[in-house]
Amino acid sequence: MIPEQTLSTVLDHCLTVRANEEVVLLIDRDTDVDVIEALVAGIEERRAVPVIARMPRYVIPGSEPPGGIARLLDGSTAAIELTSTFIGSSRARQRATAGGTRYLCMPGVVGDTFRLGGPLDVDFDALKRTTLAVADAWSRADTYRLTTPGGTDLAGSVRGRPGRALYGIARDEGAYMCPPDVEAGTAPVEASSAGTVVIDGDFLFMERGPVSQPVALHIEGGHLVGSDGDEAGRLLDMIARCHDDQMSNLAEVSLGLNPRGSIGPVPMETESTLGSAHIAFGNSIAYGGTVDAAAHLDCVMQHATLILDGRPVMIDGEMTDEA
Repeated sequence: MIPEQTLSTVLDHCLTVRANEEVVLLIDRDTDVDVIEALVAGIEERRAVPVIARMPRYVIPGSEPPGGIARLLDGSTAAIELTSTFIGSSRARQRATAGGTRYLCMPGVVGDTFRLGGPLDVDFDALKRTTLAVADAWSRADTYRLTTPGGTDLAGSVRGRPGRALYGIARDEGAYMCPPDVEAGTAPVEASSAGTVVIDGDFLFMERGPVSQPVALHIEGGHLVGSDGDEAGRLLDMIARCHDDQMSNLAEVSLGLNPRGSIGPVPMETESTLGSAHIAFGNSIAYGGTVDAAAHLDCVMQHATLILDGRPVMIDGEMTDEA
């Protein structure tokens, strides 16, 4: 049973469902039925119309939806992505939000994601203020360094790159948000980053996680050049599936900022977790970069320390006053 409190958070606070509007629900064969039924009932209770759009079960994150569903999104005022795999970076989604669609990207969520005390049971307005402050710190920075106790040490340039804030609230026309994910980051300048990233959280939407053992990823000149660890194949196999040489590009560095998130089997909650950080490989267009690759693949680490222009924004997972 999904609690009314968190259901209301999504429909009334994050999306603000309006009477008589059609709300498109993007699903596939593996979408949690309890989530679908709760959202359909909640939308109808608000005198709006749920429109269920069933898609193929994609494997590659960022895949394009079928043309008919893309056109449906173009003509809608509101949509919620509930597919098993993330498609929020697709061109179809970007066109829809550019045209005014309010869009909640919630792939892979399950009934437990709505639990009381969980990642949707938060004050998203309060988190918005924190997230915008961290995004502004990214925007003002020229350089970054990301470290973790697990062995991550990655540095590069973010000069001229806008900070990107995801804080869960898509009430305005054309807004795109991803509750329960709350994060702030940017796309590093291409070819500028070097170091090692140790993934001890998860490879999102690349088989079921979290990881059982850490995986080290080696980056030179802004590209993935090597890896160590038994589960590295989860990432490398997905990159190979994309058949795109640009997929080695370091596309994003971000901090998770949701205080009620936790590392687990639900990717959007894992990514959201306060104190975590994630990098991504591949497409950076939606994140302030210039690489239009086939997919966007996120990789999460825990207990992050982020230094921007020599000033700490987060230390071992704890926020500082610099943000």
